Amino acid sequence: MGRKISVAFLWHMHQPPYLEPRSRVFLLPWTFLHGMKDYYDMGAAIRRRPGMRANVNFTPSLLEQLDQYARDEIPDQTLLVMSKAPETLTRSDREYLLRTCLGIPQTMIGRIPRYTELFEIHRATRAQGLDPDERLGPSDYLDLIVSFLLAWCGPTLSEDPVVQALVTKGRNFSTDDRDRLLATARAFIGRIVPLWRELAQSGQVELSTTPFNHPILPLLIDNGVAVQANPGTTLPDVRFEAPYEAARQVDLGLAHFERAFGFRPQGMWPAEGAVSEAAVSLISSRGVRWIATDEEILRRSLGGSTTQAERFSPHVRDGVSIFFRDHFLSDQVGFVYSRWSREQAVAHFMTELRHRALAAPGDDGLVLVALDGENAWEFYPDGGYPFLDALYQALESSSFAQPVTLGSYLDRHGPGMPLDTLATGSWIDGELNTWIGDPAKNRAWALLSAAWQVARDTLTTSDAQSERVRTLMLRAEASDWFWWFGAGHVSIHEREFDYLFRQNLRALYEELGAPVPEALDRPVGLDKGALPIRPPSARIRPAINGQRGGFYKWVGAGSCDFAHGSIHRLQPIVTGVRFGYDHRTLFIRCEGAEAMRAFFADGGWMRLVVSRPVPRDFLLRLAGDGIELTSSGPDGATCLIPKAEAAVGEVVEIALPIALLGSESERFAIEFHVVLGTGDLESERFPWDTVIGLDFDPGGFELTSWFV
Repeated sequence: MGRKISVAFLWHMHQPPYLEPRSRVFLLPWTFLHGMKDYYDMGAAIRRRPGMRANVNFTPSLLEQLDQYARDEIPDQTLLVMSKAPETLTRSDREYLLRTCLGIPQTMIGRIPRYTELFEIHRATRAQGLDPDERLGPSDYLDLIVSFLLAWCGPTLSEDPVVQALVTKGRNFSTDDRDRLLATARAFIGRIVPLWRELAQSGQVELSTTPFNHPILPLLIDNGVAVQANPGTTLPDVRFEAPYEAARQVDLGLAHFERAFGFRPQGMWPAEGAVSEAAVSLISSRGVRWIATDEEILRRSLGGSTTQAERFSPHVRDGVSIFFRDHFLSDQVGFVYSRWSREQAVAHFMTELRHRALAAPGDDGLVLVALDGENAWEFYPDGGYPFLDALYQALESSSFAQPVTLGSYLDRHGPGMPLDTLATGSWIDGELNTWIGDPAKNRAWALLSAAWQVARDTLTTSDAQSERVRTLMLRAEASDWFWWFGAGHVSIHEREFDYLFRQNLRALYEELGAPVPEALDRPVGLDKGALPIRPPSARIRPAINGQRGGFYKWVGAGSCDFAHGSIHRLQPIVTGVRFGYDHRTLFIRCEGAEAMRAFFADGGWMRLVVSRPVPRDFLLRLAGDGIELTSSGPDGATCLIPKAEAAVGEVVEIALPIALLGSESERFAIEFHVVLGTGDLESERFPWDTVIGLDFDPGGFELTSWFV
C-alpha cells in the first residue's frame, strides 16, 4: 500500500481550579496525583518512540496548579490530612481517607498487596455492619496512605530509589516513609513542564491550550445558544450573555500558556470541543490557527451526512482550521481497550486505521484521535503504558499510517475545505446539555448570572480588588462544576465540586461587600446521591420473557441507572439494571439503549459476576434457537444451570435460584456487576467501576416496608 493516511493524537490534560478561595487550600488532590504519573509519563512514552508525533493540550488551570505544587506554594487538604500523625486523625479525617483512598479503580489497588488487604478488610467490615475503627488502627491508616500514594506512582517515578525502597518494604510504613514519598513526588512534578517544553522544541510534540479555566465558551458568550444544538433544551430563567468574559478566558489562557512554555500556541482545544459561530470568531480574532472538536459537529454542519473526502479533512471557518475527531476510535481508546489485551487492542486499532486509509480518497486524509490524557489510564493494566508503547511502536513501523502534529499537517496540506456553516455543540452528542438544561445546572447558571450582574462594573476596572473579583469569576465559569450538577454524572467528590462552585461565588460577593444570596448556603445539586442505586422495596416474581412489560412487572425491584463518571462514555450498551428477589430466587434485568437481543444476535454475551456471598460467574449467550446459561465458581469448574431461567428480547431477564449463590445464611449481602462482550473481548462493564449491592432478607419486608 503506497498511500499513507495521517493520524494525529490529541491528548487533553486538564484539572479544574481546586483552590478553595477562603482557606486558600486545594480541596481535592487530583492535580498532584496525576502529576505523579500521567502528566510526565505521557511525555516519556512519546519520547521513547522517536518516530512518534503527537499533540498535547494543557489547560492553563492545570499548568497553574502544577507550578503551585512544585513550588509548594499552596497546601492541599488531602495531603494535609495524610501528613498528620496517624494517631491524631479525627473521625472525619478517617472517613475522608477511606472514601478517597478506597474510591479508585481495582486495577490500581490490586497492584499493591497491602493495599488490597486493607481494601478487603474495609469491605468485610462494612458487610458485617461494623464501624471501620473496630478493625483499622493508626498504623493501618498510615499503610493505607502510603499504599495509595504508591499506587499513583507512574513508570518513571516508580524507578526512583525512594519509591522502590517503599515498594520493597511493603507494609508497616513510618511517617518518615510517608514524608519522603510526598517530597519525592513534589520534586517530580517540577519536571513536567520542562519535559514537554523539550518535546515541543524537538518537533515531536505540538502543544496547544484551552481558555483559562476550561469554560464552555459558547455558553459564556450567550447561554441561549444551547437551543441551537438541541431545540428541546430548557434554558435557565435568567439569561447569561457575557462575550467579554469569554474573551478574558481566551486571552488569559493564551498568555498563561506562553509564560509557561515560552511561545504562543498555534492551536486550541475549546473546552469539551464546544463550538459555535461566535466562539470560533472570537478564537480567530486572537490569531489561533487551528481548533478541534467532534465529527458529529461536522455531520450537523454539512446537513446530516459527510462524504469520505469531507470526513478525513479539516475545514476552515472564519480563518480557523477545524479538525474533527474520529468518534469511534477515540472512544475505543478511552473506554474499551482497557478491557482487552494490549495485543488485541493495538491490532484492532491498526485494522480500523487501515480501513480509513483505504476509504480516504487522496493522500491528504487525516484521522484525529482526541480524548482525555489522564482519566482513562486508571482502568488499564499497568496504567496503560504498555498499551501506549505498543501502539506507538505499531504506528512508527506502519506502511499505511503516518503520525503527525496538526500544525505540520497544515503546513503540508493546507488549511482544509471551506465550511459555510458551523453547527453549535460539543463532543458529547453534538449538544451542550451536559452543562445546561437540567434543573440543577440551570440553578447554577442562575447563580452565576446573578453574581456577574453584581460584579460586571468591577470586572472592567484595574485595581487590586477588581483583579481578585475577576479571578473568582473566572473560576466559577469553569465547565467542571456544571458537568457534575444534576443527572448524568456521578463522583465520590460531588459535594466538593458543588462546594467549590458556591465558594467562589460567595467569595466574590464578600470581596465586593455585597449581601451573599442565601442560595449559596445550599448545595446546587440538592439531595443528589453519589451512587444511583435504589434497593428493593418488596418481594418480586416477574415473568421471565425478555419483554419490558407494564409498570407492575418489576414494581418493588431495586435499580441502578447509568451515570457517567469523571470520563464520559458515549452510547453505553446497558442503561440500567433492575434487581430483586422472593424467598427462593434472585431476579435481574438488564436494560439497554436499544433492544438487547440485537447485541446478542451479533455474537454478544453477558457475564453476571457475583462477588458476594461467594465469588461466582454466570455466563449467558444465545445457542441455536435457545439460550445457554452456565455457571463457574472459584474452582473454575463450569456447568449448565437447569433450574435457572433466562430470556433475551427487549431486555435481558434472569432468574437464579438463591441456593446457587452459596450462602448458608437466611439473610446475607449480595454484590454483583455485569460484563458484556463479543468473542473473547470485553466491551463494557456495568456499573463502570463499582458493584451493585443488596441485602437478601425476604422476610424483612413485612417488618420494614408496606407495599400496596
